[in-house]
Amino acid sequence: MSFFKRQDIGRVYVIKMVLPGGTVVYKIGMCNSSRSTDRMMEILRSWFTKFRFVPYTELKLDMETGWPKELETHIHKCLEHKQFIPNENVSGGTEMFTEIDEFRVIQYLKHCNDNQFSEPLELSKEDYKHLGQFLSP
Repeated sequence: MSFFKRQDIGRVYVIKMVLPGGTVVYKIGMCNSSRSTDRMMEILRSWFTKFRFVPYTELKLDMETGWPKELETHIHKCLEHKQFIPNENVSGGTEMFTEIDEFRVIQYLKHCNDNQFSEPLELSKEDYKHLGQFLSP
């Protein structure tokens, strides 16, 4: 019997982080490990190394999918107008967003997971903008 890891299966996650001063930041990403908590710990370690504090953090979504990269790319395009970039280089720092509707984003990702991404989504920049506005409060 042969055991192998499917390379097309991964996880999409949403991590909520509360920074000093109350700024809420969402890290939306993908990983190929069996648990998104491993990736969350890498991110927190990076924040501690750069800033000497660990933000309050909650794993809001940890979802297995056959289309992790495609789903991650799609949601990042939707939310690019809400991108948050820390003033220091931290792990995952280019995949963070503020002022999004947490419930809508999570429900949208769950729904997208039901769809197949074998054909890349071809949305216009304007369509991504409108979709991003729907996912924001």
